[in-house]
Amino acid sequence: MTGQSSRYLEWVLRLAIGGIFIYAGWAKRNDGIEFADSVASFRILPGALIVPFMLSIVPFEIGAGAMVLTGWQKRVGALGLLIMASLYCIALALALARGITVNCGCFGTSAVGANPWVDLGRDLLLAAGCAMLYRIATRSVAAKPAA
Repeated sequence: MTGQSSRYLEWVLRLAIGGIFIYAGWAKRNDGIEFADSVASFRILPGALIVPFMLSIVPFEIGAGAMVLTGWQKRVGALGLLIMASLYCIALALALARGITVNCGCFGTSAVGANPWVDLGRDLLLAAGCAMLYRIATRSVAAKPAA
């Protein structure tokens, strides 16, 4: 991939991934109880960890999304979002394997009738995009001469 096409791909990925995660965090900000119920429906976390987890997701998604979107610490933001998207994939896959019907709450809880298979596919694509962005950002850091 040429330098120009790599920069263009990075820009597109930063815009898409950063925007998606900022939107996802923003959509969940006022749905605390419903989002906590959604997290609990996965039956993975102990009850005592559901609220702290739920409260940490919104600022994490918005903050890491902003890092990716603005380019400030984009590599750190991309890695954080890659880990988060991967964990979402694992949680959805476990729920599907156990036959549990869940609403992931990824974009707020208003997504009535959401399909967990579609959610898993979307999260796999997001994880792949985050991995690509992290790789591109890592290459650009490695290519810069030391000061």
